[in-house]
Amino acid sequence: MVEVCLILTPLLLLTFAILNVSMAIFLRSTFQQAVREGARYAITGQVTAAGACHDTSIKTVVARSALGFLSAGPAAATMHVRFRDPATGAVASNSAGNIVEVSVENYQYGPLAPFRFFSTRLGIWAQAADVMGGLPSPPSICLAE
Repeated sequence: MVEVCLILTPLLLLTFAILNVSMAIFLRSTFQQAVREGARYAITGQVTAAGACHDTSIKTVVARSALGFLSAGPAAATMHVRFRDPATGAVASNSAGNIVEVSVENYQYGPLAPFRFFSTRLGIWAQAADVMGGLPSPPSICLAE
């Protein structure tokens, strides 16, 4: 019984440590792919529904590409869409030549195991950017960040 306790405790700690690191890497990769898809979608100037705003449509595409991790609550608030002037870096509109920046900022990942030293939440970030092409008429922007 003592041998089992001496072996099982470090084995479980190592197993949960590997699972936590693996999940964090998986989330980071998933979010990076999702924001890449959002940036690609943004430069096309499409909207997901008639009358929808461009930035809301971009966030919908990002959430859909994030395998449900960014669907609701505080997680959805970590998605950001910004349009910037390439010369000054100032916040701009979604007109041709400006840069669209799609990001997931400070997504809080909690550990899988309830151990005390795994209690710190990890902030996960991902970002993608591209240059807006010329569109016949740029869709409206609803949220300014």
